[in-house]
Amino acid sequence: MESMTVLLPGLGFLFYMLPIIFVIWFMITLVKQLKIQTKLLEQINEKLSRTE
Repeated sequence: MESMTVLLPGLGFLFYMLPIIFVIWFMITLVKQLKIQTKLLEQINEKLSRTE
């Protein structure tokens, strides 16, 4: 029973930190994907500009 009371503060901290870590991971992933998409669109724009 004492081991459970020792774990409770750790679990509470974990429940607060997991959403924050998930949001940061999601934002980093989103920024990476947007950079890749931007680079691809710039390449397409260059190819279209050269043909005109």
